[in-house]
Amino acid sequence: MSGRSLSYRLGLAFAAVAVATVVIAAIVITVTWRQQFAEYVQRGVQERADVVAAVLAAEYERAGGWQTITFIDFVHIGMTPDLSMQVLDVDGGLVAYSVDRTLRMGDDGTVTDGTRVAARSDVVAGGVRVGEVHVWRNVPRGLFTERDLWFQRVSLQGLALGAVIAAVLASVAGALYARGIVRPIDEVTRAAEALRRGDRSARTGMTGGDPVRDLGATFDQMAEAIQAERRFEQQLTADVAHELRTPLQAIQATVEAMQDGVLPTDEERLGLIHDETVRLGRLAGSILELSRLETGSAVFGLVPVDAAGPVRTAIESSRALMESTGHTLAESLEPGLIVRADADRLRQAVGNLLANAARYTPEGGTVRVRVVRDGREAVIEVADSGIGVPEPDRARVFQRFWRADPARSRVSGGLGIGLAVVREIAERHGGSVGVHTSDLGGAAFVIRLPLVG
Repeated sequence: MSGRSLSYRLGLAFAAVAVATVVIAAIVITVTWRQQFAEYVQRGVQERADVVAAVLAAEYERAGGWQTITFIDFVHIGMTPDLSMQVLDVDGGLVAYSVDRTLRMGDDGTVTDGTRVAARSDVVAGGVRVGEVHVWRNVPRGLFTERDLWFQRVSLQGLALGAVIAAVLASVAGALYARGIVRPIDEVTRAAEALRRGDRSARTGMTGGDPVRDLGATFDQMAEAIQAERRFEQQLTADVAHELRTPLQAIQATVEAMQDGVLPTDEERLGLIHDETVRLGRLAGSILELSRLETGSAVFGLVPVDAAGPVRTAIESSRALMESTGHTLAESLEPGLIVRADADRLRQAVGNLLANAARYTPEGGTVRVRVVRDGREAVIEVADSGIGVPEPDRARVFQRFWRADPARSRVSGGLGIGLAVVREIAERHGGSVGVHTSDLGGAAFVIRLPLVG
């Protein structure tokens, strides 16, 4: 559906709703108005009948009967040219009737047909009903005079005009509102189409404020995530290709030299090929492990664990390495710090930090491991007296394939994946990892995990 079509349909829908609302309101108001106006007129006639009945009752009590009552001009009690009136005694006989706004005594008239009577009122004198008053209107259409009908017609015309104006204003407001909705939708559509064509920079530029603009802002966030994922894939491909190139080139060069007879096919050369092949296997396994952690497919069994337990296991596994490289390994593990953790994964993270510390600390240096409480967190710190991590590099230290010392060979410098794995493991535990300068002179890596309870 095009923007114009949507705008047109929305505007038409608003207009249809406005017209339907006005028509229904007009019908309800007209019916209600007619009914109320008729009741108003009826009450007016009944009030006149009641006034005449009250005056006649007073005259009846004063005179003592109908025969001696002297009737006067009844203008002061509400007689009007459009009203006719008769006074009947208790037996239904005609006592008086109205002529030219005057109630005449006598029975010269004819008792009116009851169907014409608009109002009746009993004449009660001394607590006794002595007669009744009949009032009706001298108009061909029942209760309504020409004046009443004119007022009714003018009122309904005013209602109709108001209805038309309301429908027009509602239609215009609906069309403007529809355009306000369609414009940001068009922006989202254009950005989505550009993104589909491969323009990764396409954005709506919306910042929210209403549901449609919230949709645009969400679209921009989605586009940013897609672009970031695309950059991640490209960087991962480049990193993996770079890491695989060195061992593959070494294997290829050695094999070609052996084929050409330049190098002998001896145990040393085969050992070199074997070492590079093992390194390739380690690299592939590490990349697969990191990928599983980053995508969330790696399974973690999080249960309450004393943080000191997995850390102690990692220390014991690394002790032989530390002794072989001449490092002093110090430990200070506070027991009883319970965290929700996968013990094997936590041991893996600490083991990676210990291997990293051994690799970048000169022979004879010190590596220290501590587990302490800090508020509602358990803090696992692996500090060393090595080369440290410069301040500008600390934001990149947990990126894959990053090394603190670019001059180191890829064999002695490791795979460059261990710290990235540590970051993923810490975050999967609901914690974090950071690095700062150690009081030993090198780097201090700190894992923070929330305590249980």
